[in-house]
Amino acid sequence: STRPAAGSEVTLALDTRPQPGWHGYWENPGDAGFPAKLDWMLPQGATVSPPTYPMPGTLLVVGLMNYVFEAPYAPLVTLKVPAGLAPGTALPIRLHTQYLVCTREVCVPEQADLFLSLTVGDGAIDPAVRASFDAWRRVLPHPLGGAATWQASAGRVRIAIPYPAAAPLDALRRTIGLQVA
Repeated sequence: STRPAAGSEVTLALDTRPQPGWHGYWENPGDAGFPAKLDWMLPQGATVSPPTYPMPGTLLVVGLMNYVFEAPYAPLVTLKVPAGLAPGTALPIRLHTQYLVCTREVCVPEQADLFLSLTVGDGAIDPAVRASFDAWRRVLPHPLGGAATWQASAGRVRIAIPYPAAAPLDALRRTIGLQVA
């Protein structure tokens, strides 16, 4: 909502669109690169959560495993609007971000200063905006729905992680290099 209610939470999306042939990095970039650094300047009393990222792709370059985004993606953050603000109060949101964009041959450090102006209001959400945010939320990772367990015996550790029966195992095997029973 561009008019969040006082005391509410609103989701902000960092709509990121790499150019063809370029990629950005996940919060854990892997063997190379670095995640985006976000320096927020918020109204007094407002807070913002760490970003929640969609699952990245993997990119192996000269033996280095990288976790990257080569297509459009949107890390999401939750802004907590201070309680007690009068309707019509301006909420200027500023973000200075430093990030790395790369091809397979070269990396370029970039930075941007972003600005968003919200106004305290009724919290109504435009249906088209909701649809965009719902699409970004659908690609966020979700908990597996069960707890992992482990056992140690005779110098060996066995880890059991619940994994949905319908989920493909090939990418998991390649990514983490484990045998899956």
